[in-house]
Amino acid sequence: MKRVLIHLGIMAALSAVIAVGTLWYLDIYTNHGSELIEVQNLEGKTASEAIRALKKVGLVGMVIDTVYKEGAVKNTVVNQNPIAGLEVKPGRKVYLITNTNKVPMVAVPDLAGKTSLNQAISMLLRRHLKVGKVIKEINSSVKTKSDEPVLDQYASGTTKTISPNTLVERNSSIDLVIGVSADHLDVPDSTVSLQIP
Repeated sequence: MKRVLIHLGIMAALSAVIAVGTLWYLDIYTNHGSELIEVQNLEGKTASEAIRALKKVGLVGMVIDTVYKEGAVKNTVVNQNPIAGLEVKPGRKVYLITNTNKVPMVAVPDLAGKTSLNQAISMLLRRHLKVGKVIKEINSSVKTKSDEPVLDQYASGTTKTISPNTLVERNSSIDLVIGVSADHLDVPDSTVSLQIP
């Protein structure tokens, strides 16, 4: 019985030493009691500028992804985690997402002979493309104003047909030629260009 009590006492002592050691290690590992650092706003800085700024205050910057964000300057930080204003412990990693330096390419949809003007506008917008000029041409097959079929699609500012599935930069403009009835054309010329807002 005495031997069992000795073994139990040794086990209890070892458990206490392990518990205290674990708490001491966690205290060091988590920088418990360290002064907190406020994360600065890094959006708009280049990745290297952001990483240098973080290192200067005792934080670690890591670029984890690149995305395309409309209107953001190329190669700059567009998102960060933790967000600006949060207070964190020294040595904390701050994850950065930067804006790509290339505008993504998108495929031009097949519009000519298959869509109305309204459908074409919707399809272009869904592909992140813009409607450039709308060129109206009298077409004898058009009977009502609501028809307005797309007869052709041009590379913006040209009279060159742009083929479906041609890759163009996102936000490029596509000019559309639409058919109208002579009764519904508001001007005497057979062709007129209108800008869609």
